[in-house]
Amino acid sequence: MAKINDAEKKTNTTFLGLHKNNNTRLSLRGLGDIELKYISFGDTKNFLKILGDKKLTDKQFVQRILCNQLLKPKLTLERFEQILTPDLLAIARAFARNEKHTFQYLNETGDFLSNFRLALKTYEENRLKQFEVSFKPLITDIQRTLMSFSKDYSSVIKQAIDTSSYIEESLKGVSEVVRQAQQAQLQFIEPLRRVTEEYRLMADAITNSLKPQIDLWNKWTEQNKSVFESIGKFWKGFQKKYNIAEQKAVRVLQRYKWFISPSLPPTFVFEVMELDKRKDRQDKAVNKFFVDYFSDNQWVNLEAMVSGWEDKILLKKRVKILKNCVFILKNSYNKRVNPVTVILPTLISQIDGLLSDYLNSKGISWQCSYDDFVQGGVVRKIGRKSQFRTNRSKTMTTRLDDLADDIFLNILFQKSQKGQPLETPFNFNRHKIIHGENTSYGRKDYLVRAFLIIDFLAHLK
Repeated sequence: MAKINDAEKKTNTTFLGLHKNNNTRLSLRGLGDIELKYISFGDTKNFLKILGDKKLTDKQFVQRILCNQLLKPKLTLERFEQILTPDLLAIARAFARNEKHTFQYLNETGDFLSNFRLALKTYEENRLKQFEVSFKPLITDIQRTLMSFSKDYSSVIKQAIDTSSYIEESLKGVSEVVRQAQQAQLQFIEPLRRVTEEYRLMADAITNSLKPQIDLWNKWTEQNKSVFESIGKFWKGFQKKYNIAEQKAVRVLQRYKWFISPSLPPTFVFEVMELDKRKDRQDKAVNKFFVDYFSDNQWVNLEAMVSGWEDKILLKKRVKILKNCVFILKNSYNKRVNPVTVILPTLISQIDGLLSDYLNSKGISWQCSYDDFVQGGVVRKIGRKSQFRTNRSKTMTTRLDDLADDIFLNILFQKSQKGQPLETPFNFNRHKIIHGENTSYGRKDYLVRAFLIIDFLAHLK
């Protein structure tokens, strides 16, 4: 890299990994203090959209990438585009220097804006090549199976293309597998779409042609049901093979009753898995890892995450309360006073309110119990927790979302009876804390879990 200027020397140069403070900071005359958020799960999708826009000039490309990460000052894209080129270059260089891993292919040739764009593009392409090494055999299996099926059942397929609802459902399975693969590996969504476009187009075409004649061919599809079931089993096996790494990671997080929220860095889960490789359970080490990430440097990473919620509609009326909680944490210097005992009940009450707000936004009344009302083995009234599971949008991959659901609904909102132990013995429990039964809840790991749940809810659509 070329030399950086004086403004860039003020930047906090935190590189790859989960360091104590990985935001980019610098100060420029006329703009003041500038802060860019580290690249996280939630940023990847926007990055890919920007990379896919071929009409953007190099300058526009850099402006959009940087504006996506901008925390301070609060500027719209239109206002950010008015920043002078020398200042834009200073910000871009500081960001690339701090995000050293993502910009490992940066090679300055005199046109830094073009170099910035090429480095990000090269990074994604190299990640794709690594992915294709493991994914190519699966694509080959798909092609081989389809070719074999086409050869052995050509006459069946000819009729199915016009009429069969089972083919419709089977090929919808193709689209579903692709969709879940895209969610699990967002950074490869565009290249993966090209690989699977042939199958998705086939699914759409067949689906559209089938609808008018489904009833007419129900009898025929029943006769050939076993053929289509074998295809369904193949796709299920493919999905299982592809998601095996994520499945293992989720098990490790679940073991320690932790989960990942959209604002955390993508590398977070791997750090937890490394801790788990040590001998015996690592509850204290994993708890410390999560707490230290947010609490070090006077809770600077927590403050950055909460600041990122300002534009979230669901949190609009609650952001001030949540910022006050962070302020209390940052200004609690007396070691004899535990601020968690004051803040955690406030966070839980806000989570409760957010659950109601979200259900209301979906047209679902909050006036029901948390759990389903079951009588005689039959669900007589669906509870708020089940309503949430059914109606919530996705924020990450299916498994990571389900894990967040589990900690939120089955741990924090676990059913509780006064004087009776919890079915899952873990005292991060709304009822025990809010109703005053548990008075030893002042743990920082509980506090961090509460903030992560709010982050999960903040990213719902």
